Amino acid sequence: MLSSPAHSQGTCGLETIKGRFVFTGRGFIEAVQPGIQRMHYGFFEFDGAGKLVGKQSSSRSGKIGREQLKGSYTLDADCTGTITLGGIVGSETHWDFYLTEDRKRGHMIRMDEGNMAVRTFER
Repeated sequence: MLSSPAHSQGTCGLETIKGRFVFTGRGFIEAVQPGIQRMHYGFFEFDGAGKLVGKQSSSRSGKIGREQLKGSYTLDADCTGTITLGGIVGSETHWDFYLTEDRKRGHMIRMDEGNMAVRTFER
């Protein structure tokens, strides 16, 4: 039987992910450019109160870019949450994320229709 993150270490809250986490990710937008991979590397700085900032370097269809990120996040007691990011090519993106039991890593999946992207972040 798998234990939930909240079961073994207590419950999570916004303050659980305070500080800097680096991330890697990949994805594509099927409707725009089927099969074209996008790569992203950067960091998130969580404030422990529901806001975050960050920076990323991206390769999209051979175009290299650097972007400032800003957004908000929620974190439920079971250590699952949502992230809304602005600053990505002028649009807002929506993500679900899941913290690992040790709370040092998280896994994200983009929840916007027509998009496929995943990211992993860690301390």
